[in-house]
Amino acid sequence: MNDREIDLSVRIGGVALRNPIILSPGPFGRTPVSLKHLSEAGCGAVCSKTLSSEPWEGNPNPKKMNLSCSWMLNSEGGPNIGIDAFAETMMEMKDRIKDSRVIISVVGKTPEEFVSLATKAVRMGADILDLDITCPNVSEKGTIDSWQKDLDLLYDLIRAVKKSVSIPLWIKFISAYGTLLEIAQTLERAGADAVVPLVSVAGMAIDLETGKPRLGFKHGVGILTGPPLKYAELKAVADVRRTVKIPVIATGGCSSGQDILEFIMAGATAVEMHTVFLQKGIGYAGEMISEMSRLMKERGWTRLEELVGLSLKYLPEKPFSVWYR
Repeated sequence: MNDREIDLSVRIGGVALRNPIILSPGPFGRTPVSLKHLSEAGCGAVCSKTLSSEPWEGNPNPKKMNLSCSWMLNSEGGPNIGIDAFAETMMEMKDRIKDSRVIISVVGKTPEEFVSLATKAVRMGADILDLDITCPNVSEKGTIDSWQKDLDLLYDLIRAVKKSVSIPLWIKFISAYGTLLEIAQTLERAGADAVVPLVSVAGMAIDLETGKPRLGFKHGVGILTGPPLKYAELKAVADVRRTVKIPVIATGGCSSGQDILEFIMAGATAVEMHTVFLQKGIGYAGEMISEMSRLMKERGWTRLEELVGLSLKYLPEKPFSVWYR
């Protein structure tokens, strides 16, 4: 066993993190106080719940439920207190989140709204800006659609936000539209500093007694999250990393220190997670850090950054992406 100190720090563009564990947007990011708790638990970065211009109530309850095999079914609908209310506390709390980078996630319906949200995020002290383009937008025709369906519109959106802020810009996008690699390339051309690809799987649960869907969303469906997504997300990370040169952040399916190392080897520079904290508590961050250090020490590895993309040399240069089509 190697007794040398293990270095878990990573650098994503110009941003250094003490370790690759990132709290992704979700219930634990509803308030700046909860971000402080996750920072104290050991996360390298903590991300707010995705914030909108005005408060959103989200979908009716129940918004989420635990399923067998560690799955979780979510249909929150983006509930949040609004960026102005969040900013009031964040301005006071920022100096108390000393060891973790602070990511502010925002969602808008127009480019102008995104720019306004982005500038507010900077003013409240965000180290990194996260854009959620998985929610609908209002097109020039006044109709609701997805940013990801129109790559020209998406490019213009990212350019507009990029020009309005000086902090790193990360973009989260989903595989639902079958254009995962083209979207990643568009984001890179537009100036994104990192991309966060998410393999999205929709699901539904039924109440045996009534026959009704168990989630409160009017369509009855939600997004599946949890450990079983790991292997689909590993492929997505490896494919996107071979397609773009900017850093890739994994999200979805990570639930252990070993999982984190596997995502790093697949090409991720860091890993976002949330479901695992809901299921195992925020203190689990420290357990994953210890597990990573132990596994690396057992193998004689000392620097985590040396493992980024290690597995890609065993794969063809061109991703096998037929399933994204």
